[in-house]
Amino acid sequence: MELRHLHYFLKIAETGSFTQAAAALRVTQPTLSHQIRQLEQEIGSPLFDRMGRSIRITQTGRVLRDHAERALRELESGLASVTALDEMAHGSLRIGVFRSFGNSPLPGVLADFHNAYPGIHASVLEMSLSDMEEGLISGSIDLAITTYLPATSSKLTSETLFKEPLVLAVGARHEWYGRTSIPLEKLESVKLVLRPAGAPSRRLIEQCFAARKLKPTVVMEMNSSEAALATVRSSGLATICAKRALADATGLSAIRIEAPELRRHGAILWHRHRHRPRAAAIFADMAKQAYAINRAEHAGCVRGKPR
Repeated sequence: MELRHLHYFLKIAETGSFTQAAAALRVTQPTLSHQIRQLEQEIGSPLFDRMGRSIRITQTGRVLRDHAERALRELESGLASVTALDEMAHGSLRIGVFRSFGNSPLPGVLADFHNAYPGIHASVLEMSLSDMEEGLISGSIDLAITTYLPATSSKLTSETLFKEPLVLAVGARHEWYGRTSIPLEKLESVKLVLRPAGAPSRRLIEQCFAARKLKPTVVMEMNSSEAALATVRSSGLATICAKRALADATGLSAIRIEAPELRRHGAILWHRHRHRPRAAAIFADMAKQAYAINRAEHAGCVRGKPR
């Protein structure tokens, strides 16, 4: 059974005439009659009683008419919903983000996205990299924005957003407070507050140290960047973090580490094979544009040029 069979059947039931239905449908009467016979053969019962030039719908036809009308209404409603979704009139967007995203361009991107597409309901979840990977693989999120790569699953693919060097953060009690830069080798004896072992940032730091046959002195572990910075602020300890995390922090000094390889990579993560919803693709484009503007503005500030 095909949709055209139902359309042809309903038009005949509406007009009460094969001739009028054929004219309205712009098909020949023999073609229309053939299609109805096919439908009757599939159902196994006549849909119309043919009495000379007049016809009358049968009981079977009346039952089918009621269901066919409902089915076509549902189909039209579904097509309208798909069209509205394509036009971003409604829908949902599920995004996994890194935990310090509040100091990034992402809040502005989220605000701009909502202003442009108020009918899209966005769910934004702070997640670890492993949870992002699991969410993308299971389909519980549409895309993820992370600050450390690479992803461990071959089912995922990524688009780079930014590359950002890590810095040494110290408080006023630290002997290096106010210093502008430090060689990586000098950090081996510095007492550090870092994320727990296995965290992406911790792995990056340890790999960078190990490449130079060094080992960081970790005296405290915390799974909260805010807590780590608060501890550093009130002690003589230090931490290694993204400079962006210090944007709104007071009483902390950011010291450049002379190790260009010690940098985090921001990226958009996708499932490699799953369809990308239009809302997710648009949001990703807006995020890439915002980070590009952010890089340009930062470069201008570094060179001393006006923004």
